[in-house]
Amino acid sequence: MVKKITLMILGLSVSGFSAAGMYSTPPVPTCVPGDVTVPCEARLWDIGVQALYLQPIYNGGHAYLTAETGGLRAIEPDFGWGYRVEGSYHFKTGNDVTMNWLHYDVDDHLGNFSGQYPQLLPTGTVTLIPTTFRAFVSNKFDQVNLIVGQHVDMGLLKNARFYAGGQYANIRVDSVLFYNVRPPFLNSIGGARGPNNIDFNGFGPTIGINYSYALPYGLSLTANTASSILYGSSRFEAMTIYNNGLVVRPMYASKKQIVPSFEVKLGANYAYPLAQGLLSIEGGYQALNYFNALQAPSSFASTVLSSSNFGLYGPYFGVKWLGAA
Repeated sequence: MVKKITLMILGLSVSGFSAAGMYSTPPVPTCVPGDVTVPCEARLWDIGVQALYLQPIYNGGHAYLTAETGGLRAIEPDFGWGYRVEGSYHFKTGNDVTMNWLHYDVDDHLGNFSGQYPQLLPTGTVTLIPTTFRAFVSNKFDQVNLIVGQHVDMGLLKNARFYAGGQYANIRVDSVLFYNVRPPFLNSIGGARGPNNIDFNGFGPTIGINYSYALPYGLSLTANTASSILYGSSRFEAMTIYNNGLVVRPMYASKKQIVPSFEVKLGANYAYPLAQGLLSIEGGYQALNYFNALQAPSSFASTVLSSSNFGLYGPYFGVKWLGAA
């Protein structure tokens, strides 16, 4: 794709385009299609934005709660909108420096479930009272990559971009359980809610490949994959708060850990050349997963911490503009 963009820009009559596209100092990189080649030297820039429609997903004991009628019920947050913005500077023979940011922040009502809440008795002891509750969750996710890439052509139709760099991720899942408190306790505490906050912040190396297969009329099929290994802090905080202001059974845990991640995207791209550059439109489906990033009490044993993956899955659609620097 970058090779086609470079050749297109070289053919434009706009001042400075042809000068940016050639390199005369030996050794001269080949521009003739072959088994594996790199583009001619060019200085370009691009900026892009994508709309994301994603659904969060967890696993293990965090993926289920007890239904009001008994048995287990899956925790399935609704799809919600996020976005991804990126910018790149292209230089030399297919090299680039790219920075991108993925942001997702969606609140959801999970429904009604059954469970227990801690009730402070007049004797000063705490006992667990069976009850039902309404559950709400807020999923917040930010991912920032700063990477260096190399574009490679593999014949006329296939090309790939190999990249490596650093990645920062911030995952936060905040939930609130509103308990249905019954008399005689309702008169003394005025109701109860249980906020639970779990998060992970980490930084580490990332690598990936963007692959493209050209089709007629400016179309191409795309396949992208990336992986990272992050080191950071995983934290958990929970408590029960009565409406009279009393806090019961506060809990907190924190640990350092290594979290691997994996991301894949499949889509289609349409490139439309214009007078000053190239406009690309792309859509497809993406999935990303951070393994064992979150820790919290299991749904089946409130005193035992367990780990959960955090994933986002869904379609995306975006545009990108490429021009001469």
